[in-house]
Amino acid sequence: MIKVLIVDDEPKLREGLRALIPWEELGYTVVATAANGLQALEKYHTCHPELIVADIRMPGMDGLELIAELREQGSNCHVLILSGYADFEYAKRAIAHRIDGYLLKPVDEEEMVSYLIELRDTIAQEGRFSRWNEEEPARNREMLLRALLQPASAEEGEDDPAKHVAALGLKPGHVEVVLLELLAPSGSGEEDERAVKAAVEQHFGSSGERLFFTLPPYIGLLLQEPLQGEQERGQLMEELSGLIRRKGYDFSAATGGTVPGPEEAALSFQVARELLRRAFFFRKGILISADLSGMLFAGVLEERAEEGQDAESRLLLAVETGNRAAIEPLVKVICADLLASGSEEQRIKDTFVRILSTVLARLEPVYPEIRSNAAKHSPPIGELYQSHYLADLQEQVVNFLAEIADQMSSGGKGNEIKKITELIHRRYNENLKLETLSELFSYNSAYLGKMFKNTTGEYFNTYVDKVRIEKAKEFLAQGMKVYEVAEKVGYMNPDYFNAKFRKYVGTSPSSFRKNN
Repeated sequence: MIKVLIVDDEPKLREGLRALIPWEELGYTVVATAANGLQALEKYHTCHPELIVADIRMPGMDGLELIAELREQGSNCHVLILSGYADFEYAKRAIAHRIDGYLLKPVDEEEMVSYLIELRDTIAQEGRFSRWNEEEPARNREMLLRALLQPASAEEGEDDPAKHVAALGLKPGHVEVVLLELLAPSGSGEEDERAVKAAVEQHFGSSGERLFFTLPPYIGLLLQEPLQGEQERGQLMEELSGLIRRKGYDFSAATGGTVPGPEEAALSFQVARELLRRAFFFRKGILISADLSGMLFAGVLEERAEEGQDAESRLLLAVETGNRAAIEPLVKVICADLLASGSEEQRIKDTFVRILSTVLARLEPVYPEIRSNAAKHSPPIGELYQSHYLADLQEQVVNFLAEIADQMSSGGKGNEIKKITELIHRRYNENLKLETLSELFSYNSAYLGKMFKNTTGEYFNTYVDKVRIEKAKEFLAQGMKVYEVAEKVGYMNPDYFNAKFRKYVGTSPSSFRKNN
């Protein structure tokens, strides 16, 4: 609303003018009235109106003297003069003081409304121009900072960092760039993001020792006093967290490290940008730096492909046997293996989506309700792709699998052999080992083997062989070829399958097939 001050020595005219004109509808609000020029001056400095409607003749200080005093003080407020006299001399004197209109009393409502509409547009345009001028230094500083941090390529023409440094008024000495990437919550929009950026900019400003800048998709700070040690890094992260997280946003932050002078700020920016691109692999809530100390699984350098593959199969078995405690360590082993082999973020996410899909595919034929039950308590698998950090991904995977494992568990100690025999009947074609199952059930393998023999009457390997051979007989009776059956029941070597089949059936697989 445009603020208005009405000045007239006649009380009825002042109040009548306030009531006659639909100020609010036109975008105005009457903030005060005054009986003469002296009162008007006092109220002008209190209310700061953008428009003064003043009578030309008043006792003490009249309207023309009021306008002359305001202009002497440097005021650029707009003025409409009211007069009961059609006096051209008065009009000429008023025009000399830069007024916007001259209306005769009694005031014609339509004429005044016409003036007010025209003035409203003028004042709005002046406001935009004023804001533009106020923001111009900040825009120029922003452009100079961007040019300093991202110098033009050879094709675009050489940039001279020293010129930008001088124009920005940066002092010589070490500088550091801290770069931030905002992580928008679900349902947020551009306005929300602008509000976050404005809060950070207002806190740090665009001058002094910490210069705020935006360089989409990042925002950042150019520090003329680089951070000294973990304590200062932690303090900066606390400041940023307070500003950004209270708006409902999360963020990743990286420092490009200290460079010798502001002319080399682009180098620090480039390092920070590259670190942010790999923020997924670092711990949450830290200021990422090139020393990699905050990297998840830092120090995992040895090749672990074989162990990682075995961990996948053990993870599937852990879920299927309801062993909740084994899930998190195995997920970490798989993560460490992927990192050691140089896997990128996308491959890691693809791997765990595949693992979770495999778990559901393995269990659904036996437990049809497993998928719907898991969906009630766990996020959809697709949400794994939205994880910003490896730690978040791990947590989601562990929680998802643990919930399924809980559904698979039908009690504590005492039913392990039942679970194992059921597992053998389902997974007879897989390379099941007593040692692996012993780890999952937290038993000594010899002790578990003895328990198994006492319960089933067979040694573990013999039991597995007999289940496989019974399944093989079913497949052979269906007319399948011997080598196909061997592979289908878990024997990769057909000759070995032949020997096992003869041992338990007393004839060769081909003879059995022919006679059945």
